[in-house]
Amino acid sequence: MNVDTYFGSGDAQRIISLRREIHRHPETGLDLPVTVTVVCRELDSLGIPYTLKYAPGSVVGYINYGGTAKEAEAAPAVEDAGHVFTIGLRADMDALPVEEQTGLPFASEVPGKMHACGHDAHTAMLLGAAKALRKAADEGSLSCRVKLIFQPNEEGEDEGAGIMVRNGVMDDVDLIFGQHVHKLPVGHFGWHKGNAQASCHAYRITFHGVSAHATRPQEGHDALAMAIKAANDIYLMEAREISPFENHIISIGTLHAGTAFNIIAEKAAMGITVRTYSDRLDQFICDKIRKICENAASELGGTAEVDDNLSAYVVYNDPYLTEIARKTQISLAGEENVHEVESMMGSEDFSYYLTRRPGAFLRIGVENPEKGCNCHVHAGDLNIDEDALILGARFLTQLVLDMQDHQ
Repeated sequence: MNVDTYFGSGDAQRIISLRREIHRHPETGLDLPVTVTVVCRELDSLGIPYTLKYAPGSVVGYINYGGTAKEAEAAPAVEDAGHVFTIGLRADMDALPVEEQTGLPFASEVPGKMHACGHDAHTAMLLGAAKALRKAADEGSLSCRVKLIFQPNEEGEDEGAGIMVRNGVMDDVDLIFGQHVHKLPVGHFGWHKGNAQASCHAYRITFHGVSAHATRPQEGHDALAMAIKAANDIYLMEAREISPFENHIISIGTLHAGTAFNIIAEKAAMGITVRTYSDRLDQFICDKIRKICENAASELGGTAEVDDNLSAYVVYNDPYLTEIARKTQISLAGEENVHEVESMMGSEDFSYYLTRRPGAFLRIGVENPEKGCNCHVHAGDLNIDEDALILGARFLTQLVLDMQDHQ
């Protein structure tokens, strides 16, 4: 089925305009009133019912559900009789606390905030696909249902995907797909089967001691010394107790302690990030960090509080579904422009959806040096080639049309 049937001559510019509108008004976390208004406006114009119930700052649209949003929300779960094959498509919508430095005419109008990771593009591409898929459904070419998941707070600690999953957004979804801008030339796609991105485990450790004058350290219990000992032991553990063949990262990013140069620190706070591709290894590291910190504190007469938060799981791209997606990419861009990309230690809360149903997270190239376009994600000079947007919308549409034949 040819996806171009469902796209018109003005759709490319429409998607670009949507991306620029969202880009000018970046919002962070779960508080996305302007972005949500844009998404709802577009879904209203397409006659696509939607709900805001799954998380603050979220929008979920329903295509081919055959009724109102309230009726769609009552759709049978995957395990229930009467369930209709349903494909989820996800786009994240939040921005970053980054000062924009591009000088573009549609640059951020909000000081200290910018769409520096391409989520504005993701949202615009999914809205473009929504229009095409609605047309396919109206013409009777869509045999499955499509759930459009516009998600907040991918960048934040509250994991927007986790909130939506816990509130049931995946209950009636059989498969789910997402795509992200990537450091590939515009017109190119990327894919990776299996473990594509690492889990992210964050630790906040607080060491408690007793303050004293720096000239009488024996009268206190040095919380800074506890933290230093723990840090050294953690890095020693990593070097000597974890196989170098296991992909992992342990990085101590922050250490704050003390109030004056001549006072023994009463409290010290340490921040650690751990990335792995293995639940077993993650649990081993978690247990070791907790034990090391508690022992270091105890040996020096203090205590340690260990607060850990698994903010993202491993992004595991189902090999079968990724292969179908790869073939869809090839059908649109040609085999020479479709590439296997390396797995990454960076994390993605798209992984929460994959804990419930299989799926794949794909990549779309946005770089074009001739236009000064780069993919410097999380940097103030990110500037993508907007020619990628219509291709991304076509890919999401074609993927659904291809995938419905494999239910």
